Amino acid sequence: MQSNVYAQWENFTKSAVSNDKQLEALNLELAEQLLQKQLNLVTHAVDAGNRVVALLGEGKALPEILAEQTKLASAFSSKVFETAREATEIATASQTEYRTWFEQGFKTFAEQARAAVASVVPQTSKAA
Repeated sequence: MQSNVYAQWENFTKSAVSNDKQLEALNLELAEQLLQKQLNLVTHAVDAGNRVVALLGEGKALPEILAEQTKLASAFSSKVFETAREATEIATASQTEYRTWFEQGFKTFAEQARAAVASVVPQTSKAA
């Protein structure tokens, strides 16, 4: 009986560690993808800032500078919205991966719980 309990506990522990590693991999992948999107935004922001500074150094008239800044702001806004859309797509895709991970983990746990109960129930009925 004790060796059976230890074997079940060992099996449960191995499953839990494996499940945790899968979750870690999912989290790492999601974090890397979202971090890349953040880096893209920072790159676009720095590029837009550099262009504004360059405009001010060209000695253009104020109306021309304002028109160029408006174009830059519009282009930057488009890049922000595009990046936000891509990040939303990443989050939506990861939702499916997390659901699959959860369902598989729950299925494994349920199977192990049934096996544990099945190994105890026949022994209990024999003792009675």
